[in-house]
Amino acid sequence: MQDRLFRLLIRLLPEEFRAGYAREMEATFRAERRGARSWRTLARVWTATLADLVRTAPSEHLDILRRDLAVAGRAMRARPLATSAALVTLALGIGANVAMFAVGDAVLLQPLPYRNPSQLVTVSETQPDGASPVGYLTFVDLRERARSVATLVAASQSTATLTAPGLDPERVDAMRVSHGYFDMLGIAPALGRAFTADEDRPGAARRVVIITDGLWRRRFGADPSTIDRVIDIGGLPHRIVGILPRGFSDLVAERLYQGAEVWFPLGYDPTASFACRTCRHLRVFGRLAPGASAADAGRELDDIVADLERDHPSEYHEAGAQVALLGDTFLGPVRPVLLVLWAGVGVLLIVACGNVTNLLLLRASERSQEMAVRTALGVTRGRLARQLLTESAALGALGGALGVVPAWMAIRILAVSGPDQIPRLASAALDVRAIGVAVAITLGATALVGLVPLRQSLRRDIRDAVQGAGRRTDSTVAWRTRGMLVAVNVAMAMLLLVGSGLLVRSLSGLLAVAPGFDASHTLTMRVWASGARFRDGDTASQIAEAVRFYDAILTRARTLPGVTAAAAVTTLPMGGGVDGFGVHVQGRTEANPEAAPSADRFVVTPGYFDVTHTRLVRGRLLDDGDAQGRDPVAVINRTAAETLFAGEDPIGQRISLGPPTAEGRRIVGIVGDVRHHGLDVPVGPQVYVPQAQWAWAETLMTLLVRTGGDASALAGPMRDAVRAIDPAQPVTDVATYDAVLSRATSTRRFAAALLTLFAVTVVLLAVVGLYGALAVVVGQRRRELGVRMALGAGADTIRRLVLAQGLVPVGAGLGAGAVAAAASAGALRSLLYGIRPLDPATFVGAAALLALGALAACLVPAWRATRIDPATTLRE
Repeated sequence: MQDRLFRLLIRLLPEEFRAGYAREMEATFRAERRGARSWRTLARVWTATLADLVRTAPSEHLDILRRDLAVAGRAMRARPLATSAALVTLALGIGANVAMFAVGDAVLLQPLPYRNPSQLVTVSETQPDGASPVGYLTFVDLRERARSVATLVAASQSTATLTAPGLDPERVDAMRVSHGYFDMLGIAPALGRAFTADEDRPGAARRVVIITDGLWRRRFGADPSTIDRVIDIGGLPHRIVGILPRGFSDLVAERLYQGAEVWFPLGYDPTASFACRTCRHLRVFGRLAPGASAADAGRELDDIVADLERDHPSEYHEAGAQVALLGDTFLGPVRPVLLVLWAGVGVLLIVACGNVTNLLLLRASERSQEMAVRTALGVTRGRLARQLLTESAALGALGGALGVVPAWMAIRILAVSGPDQIPRLASAALDVRAIGVAVAITLGATALVGLVPLRQSLRRDIRDAVQGAGRRTDSTVAWRTRGMLVAVNVAMAMLLLVGSGLLVRSLSGLLAVAPGFDASHTLTMRVWASGARFRDGDTASQIAEAVRFYDAILTRARTLPGVTAAAAVTTLPMGGGVDGFGVHVQGRTEANPEAAPSADRFVVTPGYFDVTHTRLVRGRLLDDGDAQGRDPVAVINRTAAETLFAGEDPIGQRISLGPPTAEGRRIVGIVGDVRHHGLDVPVGPQVYVPQAQWAWAETLMTLLVRTGGDASALAGPMRDAVRAIDPAQPVTDVATYDAVLSRATSTRRFAAALLTLFAVTVVLLAVVGLYGALAVVVGQRRRELGVRMALGAGADTIRRLVLAQGLVPVGAGLGAGAVAAAASAGALRSLLYGIRPLDPATFVGAAALLALGALAACLVPAWRATRIDPATTLRE
């Protein structure tokens, strides 16, 4: 029993070491064991034996590894071109996969930066036409009645203009949140405290704010005494009660609004006009109660909203509630994009490994006699397998190490230049997790590229290899493996080409959609008119002050060199904002006002349509005559005219925005439809009203300035124009309208560009791999082809023979790739616009492109085959 155990233990030693010393070691151990007179002596024998094994086995294995690595190094140096090609190919495949993992890890895999983020949910109110934010009174009822949601909070977008003596005014994005917001997220201020319930009431004793660590450091020099300091925000005193932790990023603010650096208490008065049930503008969030799921909460809140509709039938219409996990709200739209790209880099890695495997097969074929001689000299197959695996591992390790460089570069480029619509993309980094994945991918790639050549090397007949016989058989067997690899590469290339072709054609169709306005040569910027003069007095005086302020800016802007038109709008089309109101046609009785259609509302200054080049269909546009105190007017779009006045003339009819009792507006014109929510989103009703005639003062406006030249050159002069009118009003979000429009399609551009890059790379690898494999087999068949030509075969016959050998696996790959592409094209459905996943033109185009590339790759070896000299070949 002990002898058997010893024989098992010495198997820890290398095979060649055992071949020379195993018998002697067994004999020595047996003698020492038999000489042991007590169990103590036997224990010392076993202890010494185990210690010797522990000391000897690693050193012997390391010594063999050093020798094998030296052989691997010499082999790689002997073929520098092939080695370089293999390393670059592996580095490309591994680096792309590591980079995409880092992106996917940052965006999809890392938990949201909140406590127990899987318990956080968003709550929306549903109507027949989709989900919407929630009205304040509805939120209050949900908060009081819900049991499946432990904490329910509401938030809305805001802004803050910071002023202080000696400092430039600064406008920062802000949010208004109900108390419990930060507790719901599980975030505690690093300094100070969160809001209290008393501070979240109308007419609270003092105004308080919470700010970010970044604003605290930038504006207040990281002074700890900032807590409880009173600062001026929009001309009103506010006390700083909390500073959030350093590095905290509120994804709620970033993804649903435009970010936030200041938070105010919501402080709604339930009797205020904007706090009504039909004023659906609040985003509602919650933390699930212990044991509750999002589905449970959805059913409970849906029942509560149904009860509210029974109690208030004129303020709801077929209403319900929708509850979704916060992570799904943020990541749901981008998950398909990243999964498709992840699949793309996986395909790229497969093709890269296929090409490297083909190179190693060539190397194995060249070394067949060497392996046979070593076997004949007594080297076991296990020892040969170890040598070959070491060579593959060395190649894979170098490729993986080199792959870290393009991975790091790609991650930095994607993090800096990627679309803003992908959350947390900027935090992607080559961290420990990514390095771990790089190691795992390298090990997997090493196994993929090393096992096939290893199997082929070890299955060769020793006598044939030594004697040089069997070359035709060897060539045929080798080509079967290489042809299979070529077919796999072509299939993968077809799969990626179809996917990228669908995305590119979809993007082209989307960009061809007319937005309904002209964004060229136009500069946009946001200005928030804040201060006491915009708050004091009654509503009419506030409106008049806001109109005067923006009129003064626009008048000065029109005097700037090159400016052809200037105007302002509350919600920039395609700019990301939403401002919807119910539309009621006066003279029509509605059983339930909430059943009325909703329209996008745009408050504009005169000249707006001239700046955007929006087409007038009928009637007239808004002008300076539509002033405060005049008959209220409005302009509607074509869809609103068809929706509200089917078969009637809209001009002259009156509509109300909001409740049916709101002031009626006479329709004076109809303009073309404008794409506002996205180029791929159908246009709904739209209503344009003059700034001077709106129900309250619009102080947050986006300026649009059109020029005949470069719009970006107007950024400085426009800032100066605003500063000349009122230096206390900051300017933000300065960008050309073309850039704003481009951001709306940036995610689709991102996916199409990367997948196209992967597809082009894979096609090049597949074509180069086909060329290399076919060139090698032509060289191996040189004697056979020479004999054929000596027996009368013409150049055309030889050319067709070689082309057939190369194009057969290509045809198989094209067929398999088409089937795979058809089966997986449905995964792209959410990313496509105006094109079907099984678009015939895309499939045919991809197949034709690959076929042409493959034919080009086969023509060169076929031409070289026809140049073989039969006489020279026969003499050889």
